[in-house]
Amino acid sequence: MLFLISLAIALAFVLLCGKALRTHPAPFYIAAAVLSICAVLVTNLHPAGIPAFLNQYVLAQLTKGTLATACWAIVMWTGALPNSSPLMKRFMPVRGQLSIFAAILTLGHAVGFGISYIPRWFQQPDALNLVICAVLMLIMIPLAIMSVRKIRSKMKPKVWKSWQRLAYVFYVFIPLHVYALNLSKARHGRDGAWFSLMVYTVVFAGWAVFRLRKLYVQKKKPEKKAVLNIGAAAACALVVGATGFLARAEQTEQKTELRTAEITDPADNSDSENAVTTALAAITTAPQDSASASGPEPDQTTGTTAASDAAGSADTTANTTAAEAGTEDSETPQEQADTPAESPAAAETPAAETPAAPQEEAPAPVQTVYQNGTFRGTAYGYDGDITVSVTIQDDRIVSIDAETGESDDSYFLSAKSSVISQILDSQQTSVDAVSGATYSSKGIMTAVQAALDSAKN
Repeated sequence: MLFLISLAIALAFVLLCGKALRTHPAPFYIAAAVLSICAVLVTNLHPAGIPAFLNQYVLAQLTKGTLATACWAIVMWTGALPNSSPLMKRFMPVRGQLSIFAAILTLGHAVGFGISYIPRWFQQPDALNLVICAVLMLIMIPLAIMSVRKIRSKMKPKVWKSWQRLAYVFYVFIPLHVYALNLSKARHGRDGAWFSLMVYTVVFAGWAVFRLRKLYVQKKKPEKKAVLNIGAAAACALVVGATGFLARAEQTEQKTELRTAEITDPADNSDSENAVTTALAAITTAPQDSASASGPEPDQTTGTTAASDAAGSADTTANTTAAEAGTEDSETPQEQADTPAESPAAAETPAAETPAAPQEEAPAPVQTVYQNGTFRGTAYGYDGDITVSVTIQDDRIVSIDAETGESDDSYFLSAKSSVISQILDSQQTSVDAVSGATYSSKGIMTAVQAALDSAKN
């Protein structure tokens, strides 16, 4: 996406400012130098407070070299377009000045990354990228100098043209550099890397095919070009398709899936509900079981039972002696007097304790700071976004997954394991940064904190 934005800007620049660039190139060269210095400073100093959008879509065009690459793409395609093409007529007069402008931007990108990359290349050798970058610089710098109008005017045309043929080697090494950086990322599932690789492939493979087509037309001068055009389009589609297949084949097999468990709603915690329900049921049934074991329920008092027994006894013992009846009468009131005295207490005890018991013994609701589930957070790292997925359970961070959108993930990989381990052990985001990977370390910490902030109740 970033390269597409750079292409649009470069095209607009050439269409709107091409004439001024040709007639008065010096101000544009100075502007390119200022932009290059900004690229070096931003790449190595990482000034704080820059908005993420500005970092990701504006400054990244300088630090990652996409604007310079887009300018080179226009220079390359100008030579591949048919001579009668309107774009060819529009771009060809400004091609030399645009090359110098692109070279200055490229130099800023190379210096900015070289300051930090070269020491790491000695520690972790990356021969392919080192050779490609060295060849690019060795070809680009002298060709850019010889393209300056005053210097070019002092050279013999044949000598200048023979030197300029080295530009084709330079044009080939640009996509090699892009492939060396992006192919591995695309095959390992880096977000956006596959799409970026496809865009670069369309631009550079298309240029190679149509440049060869133009050479064939100039030498053979075929009368019918329909078959040639179809063959060129098919060849370009074949290269693009093969690149896409190679980039996705390993991506499907090796891409590590991030855990994306759904966020758990605290109100839908079935385990907690079951525990509370069981506790309340136990508390509610306890008084009833106790009452059944000790005697009748509260409304079936002893006094009522004694009165019924006394009435039945009076009917069946009519011939009993007066002394026995007197004794019975004297005992019955005593029983009746004793029983009502006890029954209110017996009746009040369950009634008074039953509603109060759940309030006293019910477990208090647990106050949590974070929701359970997996939450994502993003922060800016060395030269791109770092995204983490943080899984939280009962206010504890139980796992952290992280991925990066940085152009070179060596810093990120150096910081990832150490920083994540420290966060999991300490349960806090302020931990020690990894030496040599400070910006990636801080990016991981900030991203984890952003995820935690989104998880708060």
